Amino acid sequence: MFRGIKHSAASAALTLLLGASVSLPAVSSDRLSMRQSAELPASISAMRLAEPHSIQLDMAEIDPALLGVSGVQDVLVTFRAAPVATFFDKSKAGRKLHKQKLEKAQKDFIKRTKQKAPKAKELANSQILINGVFMQVDAADIRKIAADPEVRRVTRVLDYELDLSETVPYIGSTAVQAGGIDGSGVTVAVLDSGIDYYHANLGGSGDPADFAADDPTVVEPGTFPTAKVVGGFDFVGSAWPGTTTPEPEMPDADPLDDGPAGGHGTHVADIIGGAGGVAPGADLYAVKVCSSISSSCSGIALINGMNFAVDPDGDGDPSDAVDIINMSLGSSYGQPFDDDLSAAVEAATALGTLTVASAGNSGDKPYANGTPSSTPSALSVAQTQVPSAELPFINVGGVDYSGVFQPWSVTPAGVVSGNTQYGDGAGGNLNGCAPFAAGSLAGLVVLVDRGACNFTLKIKNVGDAGGVAGIIGLVAPGAPFSGGNGGDAPITIPGYMISQADSNAIKGQVPALASIDPDNALQLVGSMVGSSARGPGHEASNHIKPEIGAPGASVSAVAGTGTGEGPFGGTSGASPMVAGSAALLLEAQPGLLPHETKARLMNTGEIAIDTDPFSGLAPITRIGGGEVRVDRALAAPATAWDDDSGQGALSFGFLDVHKDKQKLRKKVRIRNYSDSDITYNITPSFRFGDDAESGAVEVEVKPSTVKVKAGKDKKVNVEMTINGELLGGNFMNSGSQGANPVALTLNEFDGYLHFDGDDESSIHMAWHVLPRQAAKVKAPKKFEAEATEPEAPPSAIIELENKGVGMAQNDAYALIAVSPDQDEGGFGDQAPTPDIRAVGVNTFPVPAGFCSASDSFVWAFAINTHERQEHLLPVTHQVWLDTDLDGFDDYVLLNRDLSGFGSISDGRQVTYAFDLATGLAPAFFFTEHATNTGNSVFLICGEQVGLSGGDMLATNVGVDVIAQDFYYGGPGDIIEDLVVTPLGERHLGLPDDIPGNSIGGMTILDFGDFPGNTPELGVLLFTNGDRGTGARGGATEKTEAIILEAK
Repeated sequence: MFRGIKHSAASAALTLLLGASVSLPAVSSDRLSMRQSAELPASISAMRLAEPHSIQLDMAEIDPALLGVSGVQDVLVTFRAAPVATFFDKSKAGRKLHKQKLEKAQKDFIKRTKQKAPKAKELANSQILINGVFMQVDAADIRKIAADPEVRRVTRVLDYELDLSETVPYIGSTAVQAGGIDGSGVTVAVLDSGIDYYHANLGGSGDPADFAADDPTVVEPGTFPTAKVVGGFDFVGSAWPGTTTPEPEMPDADPLDDGPAGGHGTHVADIIGGAGGVAPGADLYAVKVCSSISSSCSGIALINGMNFAVDPDGDGDPSDAVDIINMSLGSSYGQPFDDDLSAAVEAATALGTLTVASAGNSGDKPYANGTPSSTPSALSVAQTQVPSAELPFINVGGVDYSGVFQPWSVTPAGVVSGNTQYGDGAGGNLNGCAPFAAGSLAGLVVLVDRGACNFTLKIKNVGDAGGVAGIIGLVAPGAPFSGGNGGDAPITIPGYMISQADSNAIKGQVPALASIDPDNALQLVGSMVGSSARGPGHEASNHIKPEIGAPGASVSAVAGTGTGEGPFGGTSGASPMVAGSAALLLEAQPGLLPHETKARLMNTGEIAIDTDPFSGLAPITRIGGGEVRVDRALAAPATAWDDDSGQGALSFGFLDVHKDKQKLRKKVRIRNYSDSDITYNITPSFRFGDDAESGAVEVEVKPSTVKVKAGKDKKVNVEMTINGELLGGNFMNSGSQGANPVALTLNEFDGYLHFDGDDESSIHMAWHVLPRQAAKVKAPKKFEAEATEPEAPPSAIIELENKGVGMAQNDAYALIAVSPDQDEGGFGDQAPTPDIRAVGVNTFPVPAGFCSASDSFVWAFAINTHERQEHLLPVTHQVWLDTDLDGFDDYVLLNRDLSGFGSISDGRQVTYAFDLATGLAPAFFFTEHATNTGNSVFLICGEQVGLSGGDMLATNVGVDVIAQDFYYGGPGDIIEDLVVTPLGERHLGLPDDIPGNSIGGMTILDFGDFPGNTPELGVLLFTNGDRGTGARGGATEKTEAIILEAK
């Protein structure tokens, strides 16, 4: 049973039965010979990793989401009553009275809780955006707390990670400022690591001694607030270490950006509203929610910070809410529906506050865009290159490799050259985190792996030992990027980052001569930064995210230096460029609602942005409405948005296309802010010419010419027609292609609607759809096997009719369990509740050399859930195995990122077989999951769980199946006390793959129940099996997993 609890008495009886002499059915030997003579399906062979991958876990450090929650936990308790933001009475008096009632109800709840759970401690409370209290409680008391009649949900607290001289003119801000618009009268809350309000760029004294003398735990008289940083609060304290320890936050009134990990918020604030920033007239609020000594941002502090931002004076009336919130932080592959911070963003939007947030630095990978920027109403910001950016080449052995120069390292004055070396040259210190022997790297160009320590420390260590240049090689797929400045100094040599593929290539060339010539570089202006995260949004809507781009590597204020400035990169630096742009807009047009401000910026971005100098235009799911141009936004007399959602782009979302033609419709609202009529000719365009030429997607605007009267609105209809038969192959999956941007680009269709008027009135609107050619299989609900030949097992022949245009790629599994549909968690509840519908199993004998030196088997566990997952990463399925039926689990199979259990840096899902005794977790296969599906298949070799070919038709194994959320834990659903045997499946389905609009069949063989196994229910048929490149599987949601019951 799950987590090593003894199995039931029935399971124990099975153990006794199997200990005696057992007579197997006569067909068992036939079953083995039949299966051994069949070739392993090519689709399964294709799932095998090129090389086995293994990780070793310290049993004391296993994620509690894996083994269950215990000990002291930080939780959010939300209540049934509505928060102030959504309370029906919008009057000032009504809101104030409602807040008082909520405060009293929360105090009463705390008193009741103390009686049930004396050790429970209140950490913080919230009434404005969320009605709830944050508590520190013992896990054993959570059920008691949840039983309170006023409680709606108890959830775990999720923490987050922190993710101008040339950039300000580049986006048009200098021109706007020259016209007298500088953001004056606009308030911006910077939810970050605090602000150094002593820095000269932010209106401070400019004396570093003032910063050094400040006690960051108290506000010294006359120091804070200031004329520029007009308010704020520290919701974490200077000593909060982050998520690595259970130490609580220690809030204080001084939001100074202090500590060894500080500085992030000061950079962000300077870009938004510093002396040389985008909106130098804006008033800033320093809302400290991130640690001074780590990159962690407290989930509790973030909710408190959001509440502060919409009610700075704390009187319960949000009429003093800030105009803009900036969050340069996030959680990759975010799930905004489940996220409490995203719920707070939506509530703030309803109060009139626009949230601008960074898309994240997870790279050009499908669905990598993080929360809270994935929240529908938030403005999600991607990072583009600054005008001076270059792509330097590192020549090794005559081959040029592109690298990314690290701006905190030393710029080479001339050609740098030396022989290459990997680590210490003897197989040690491969990541460069330990000091090298003095002088041991003299004259060398040294390559080290990413990971385990700061980027800056790696390059410093290389330079300290005499190296002339340091190269950091990525260890997972993705584009190289500008790494963070960890503060290690002095750094005396140039540093670069290269891709995993280039790193591996150079390792094969060591010790070839490397040469770095500053003149050998490509200009990068007008292109994406490789690390900028890609969308679409990670929920069923698949909406466009990120929505706008901005240069992110500004030179901005460095905390504690008084006047010092330094480079600041990533989408953390891009988000404040857009937040500052929004401030300029709001000064010019103070009545704009958040969705209008957002749409105006998106409608006027620069769309001629490339992925990189080699790959052509950036897709909409990387750049959205384009790179921000605030001068164009102010000049444009009109704005267009989706009339239903309020979004500044048309997200048609994901669609399984099973018909010859399917139509989608949306309405666009155009608002004319000027005092003159405008006539627009509206023309749709495709981002990529081959998409238009395919004829698979057509976009039509009705009417295509429209007159919008001065100060009025006008609506137009947009109709999309998708021809399913003309769609190309299905290229996406969460396994081998989970991090492949090309797969997404091949499947999606995107472009712009161009609203052409005169030069200044022209605007555009991004559109996007992710269609998939889909099968739609019709099958009988039940079957009955009948004997046809004396020596053959009974069989049934089932007719399968594919009514869809896509190929039905059918894989069958013995159905061993089904589970009813459960209620999902509500919006912002942090309780996504992955929900199992059916579980199947199949065994594939393999010859010696495939799994091991001996004959063996591949075991397949198929899991279908009631709800789909876009990318599998946020969901962790688990199959717990008791391989000796002693009542204690021995192994657990689970899908996680190839980079490791607690990491998501790779983007590809594999199936680990975790040995609960040793902590060893080998992975031999990618997890099968086609994206946007409820079907997942785990593949393992028997040896991964201590079994061999000899265990086929011989060894009963106890099985429990769990579905839980990667971020929020679980279990969301669990099926317990199953028993299976390798190759002991009663039902063997042999289906055809069926072309679109065709009829095929499936033969089902019935070998009879195997002794000790859980009685089977029938056959589980997946109709979207993976068949390789261009055939990753697609079927309608209701037909992708078909249950056929045995009579």
